[in-house]
Amino acid sequence: MNNKFFPNFWRFFGLVAVQVLLLKQLTVSLGAYFNILLYPLFIFLLPTQLATPYVVLLGFSVGLTVDFFYASIGVHASAGAFAGFFRFLLFSAFAPKGGYSGKEPIFSPAHMGWSLYLQVSAWFFLAHLFWYFSVDDFTIVYFGTVTLKTIAGWVLTMIFVWLYTAMFNPKN
Repeated sequence: MNNKFFPNFWRFFGLVAVQVLLLKQLTVSLGAYFNILLYPLFIFLLPTQLATPYVVLLGFSVGLTVDFFYASIGVHASAGAFAGFFRFLLFSAFAPKGGYSGKEPIFSPAHMGWSLYLQVSAWFFLAHLFWYFSVDDFTIVYFGTVTLKTIAGWVLTMIFVWLYTAMFNPKN
């Protein structure tokens, strides 16, 4: 079996478990403006050489899994699929001159440096959260609410992304 499968397998289940067992309860107790969505980190940390259709499909899968526990079928799945496609656009914009080689299996601080990692992950999570809240409210009337939820969720999520990355230091 491929040595890239098991780290991603455990990351999938670990991030989904943290999302539905801990972060969901945190959102319920603190309120609607305190959403922390950490599961998209699974999409972000998939191998850089993985083809975009597979990333979109895996993003949809992780989103659908989270949707099952949130009882919001389709919202997280939509955001996960969007994040899988947006990842391609973002990684292309921040790619080195020759493109990504096999030396950097994932987009992590160990391979890209903390500054670039935090910059790219900040854009990734901002886009993911905006898409998620836009689909969740699904009307232009709530644009102010969507924006406020996105900003509040983005700040909190980036703190957790930094903590996760600092604690686990993903390299594969």
